[in-house]
Amino acid sequence: MSCCHHELPSPEWLEAEARLGPDQETAEQEAAVLATKAARREKEAQVLDVLSALKMKVADLEAQTRTEVASVDALCAQAEEALAPAGEPDESGVMRELAASAALVEAETVAGTGPGNYYDYNPYHGWWAWYRHNEGGVTQGSGGFSLSARRMYAYANARGDGWGITDDNYVSTYVKLYFGFWPRRNGHVRAYVPYVTRGWYTIYANDHWYDSKSARLAVDVSVRLYQNYWSGTVRSDVFALSDDNINRSGRIDRSGSVYSASLPVGAGRWVIAEVQLRVHAYTSGGGSTSRVSFRHPDSVFVPYVRFDFS
Repeated sequence: MSCCHHELPSPEWLEAEARLGPDQETAEQEAAVLATKAARREKEAQVLDVLSALKMKVADLEAQTRTEVASVDALCAQAEEALAPAGEPDESGVMRELAASAALVEAETVAGTGPGNYYDYNPYHGWWAWYRHNEGGVTQGSGGFSLSARRMYAYANARGDGWGITDDNYVSTYVKLYFGFWPRRNGHVRAYVPYVTRGWYTIYANDHWYDSKSARLAVDVSVRLYQNYWSGTVRSDVFALSDDNINRSGRIDRSGSVYSASLPVGAGRWVIAEVQLRVHAYTSGGGSTSRVSFRHPDSVFVPYVRFDFS
């Protein structure tokens, strides 16, 4: 799909393009679950046969899981209360850096007449969506953005159900901001994207020999460029955890950056940088919990996108 050369891509065009990557990732995840479903059902039947031979009552084990779920819910509530910020985060250091970089460039910095570094401080469009796969557990997601504040907000919460052998519950939340650059000559462009994360997580799984409980979470920021076609996506892994026996929670307060791939560009046509935040939570088995939050007043802050033009 292509868009108008002289005007910024329309919101309708961006909405359609924004969905393509998340739709494909979700389809691949669904296919992976389906491909192993029959084998996992067979394994669950074998486990039940072993439990019966050992005279272990399934009802007693399920009651134990329900008790564990209530305990985990209480632990998660305590963690959220302890980890949620009391007010707006202190970003004085980031703002000083932002002011210093702004002093080096002119007010209008998104049009490039020659080689150099060009800054866009004003994303012109945003998009978000969340996807889920639910097999009896809890799957919740939310998202949002502020163009004026250059912030992305995301939340993903998954809690497992059952034995964990045949159930999968996961949530992926995507948020995107779009920045623009207008080259006045032919050349090559790379985009430099700094980011600051302020958020929290909690993750829990208690695996036994007779079940298959696990939990994992992942947070990443990625960028790709567009002029006539999309460049490849470059991803920065912000935070990730996974295990079948785990009980951890904490803040995700850090800073980082990611460079896009280089894109050859023509003169007089917009170059678009798509900056994406992805938050993923996955669980299997009753009581297993994975929760990641960048909800307000937490956020992922993108102070600017710098277009390096050569």
